[in-house]
Amino acid sequence: MNKAFQILLISIFSSLIFGCATSHINTEFAKDIKANGKKPVAVVTAENYGYYLFGYIPLICGDPDNQNGHSLKLLNDTVTIENNHAMISREIEKFENCTIADMRDSTYWTGGFSLWIVW
Repeated sequence: MNKAFQILLISIFSSLIFGCATSHINTEFAKDIKANGKKPVAVVTAENYGYYLFGYIPLICGDPDNQNGHSLKLLNDTVTIENNHAMISREIEKFENCTIADMRDSTYWTGGFSLWIVW
């Protein structure tokens, strides 16, 4: 097997091992931080990544129903703001009597290469 083929196989295998839908909770704040006059409880972030052919056809995307679970969805476009909001809501349910004070959305798209095929 040549070196380029081995690197390709390792890349594909590692993308299958490491899930693309993740959420993270941070509960450490500076002493005087306030949000709407109240002390914040946590900052929750959610990210979901996908690999698209030509920027439109979803090949591999993270599974938002199993965030942090190293699972993927094949040929299913799950990279949406709505799915990220659902992941955040599931994480917030872990805290009692909490409300969302500030929610920000962003979309990042490289638009360059799609699994080594230039579009």
